[in-house]
Amino acid sequence: MPMWVDRYRPVWAVPAVQRAVALGFLVRMPMFTIGILVTIHVVTALGRSYTAAGVAAMVSTAAIGLGAPWRGRLLDRFGLRAVVAPAILVQLLVGAAIPFLPYVPLLAALAVSGLFVIPGHALIRQTLITAVPADRRRTALSLDGIVLELSAAIGPAVAVGVATSWSTRWMLLAALMANVAAGVLLWLLDLPIHQDAVPEAPVSRRTWLGARFLAILAACATVTVVLSATEISAVAVLREADRPTLIGVVLAAWCIGSLVGGLAYGAMRRQPTLPALLLFLGLTTAPAAVAHGPVALSVAMFVAGLGCQPAITAGVEALTRVVPDRARGEALGWHGSAMTGGSAMGAPLAGLVIDARGGSAAFLGAAVLAVVIAVTGIVVLRARR
Repeated sequence: MPMWVDRYRPVWAVPAVQRAVALGFLVRMPMFTIGILVTIHVVTALGRSYTAAGVAAMVSTAAIGLGAPWRGRLLDRFGLRAVVAPAILVQLLVGAAIPFLPYVPLLAALAVSGLFVIPGHALIRQTLITAVPADRRRTALSLDGIVLELSAAIGPAVAVGVATSWSTRWMLLAALMANVAAGVLLWLLDLPIHQDAVPEAPVSRRTWLGARFLAILAACATVTVVLSATEISAVAVLREADRPTLIGVVLAAWCIGSLVGGLAYGAMRRQPTLPALLLFLGLTTAPAAVAHGPVALSVAMFVAGLGCQPAITAGVEALTRVVPDRARGEALGWHGSAMTGGSAMGAPLAGLVIDARGGSAAFLGAAVLAVVIAVTGIVVLRARR
């Protein structure tokens, strides 16, 4: 039996894992679609620059990051339905307006939407962490990452393909309403997110929010700086080449690479360190800076994707080792803040580089940043040992 089958089969046999993975696929499709559609909408329908599109992404992700920790603490205290219900209402009201607003009101609407985003990622991951023993968490989270990449590959590819021949306003509205429907589904199923289903007061932050936890958050933020910059750089390179219809295809190649990397990572018995995986992400992203033409860019994006999901999964797994179960909702909220904070920084920084030097330069900048932070982390770990 192949090693990866031997690792994944017992995890998949757990019914709660099957439900969470299937639901994760449906919930995340609109999440990934909305981000790329907002970027295209700002540049095309609103006639703004890539820097402006990056600012819009920054506002949305910063709002998500600000709201995630306290909403995660509410999850620990009151459970899924009490947190998801008001989020559904906000997404319905604000989402109906977002596609039809001018730029400045759009920023305000994105901020409100981000503060009350439906926490699909955290809920699915908490369910998986609860459903399996500690020695199977990496495999369960990698399995979730594989499904996540399928959602990220299929959703944006279909949406961008339709948006090129249909108004971005209506395509964006459809994605936002699909996100509302996903929230309703989460509310109805009410997934178990703690080993003890009885709500109780979360444990004190002093028992887990320390230097080790903050170092994990810093590494996770760097990962999403690279991912955010890579995504907007790919869009820019294809628009510079006058091939915008291939944006979805190239991003799908990136997601497939991440899927392959995540599958391999989940089957590994020995876990690489988080800084080592960040270094790998930087090295695999660099070739995209010298890729010319859609075919070469697709291949380079596939290679860049190989390090994405392993780095993301390693961050979540590292967090579960330092945080007790009853604080995991808030801890995943802080993790989400770090991830979205990285995206908030990555998008406008990449936009500035793109406007000044082009998409290829932004690819290179993201790769160099990952390598520098990773090498620093490796040196610190060795010094501590």
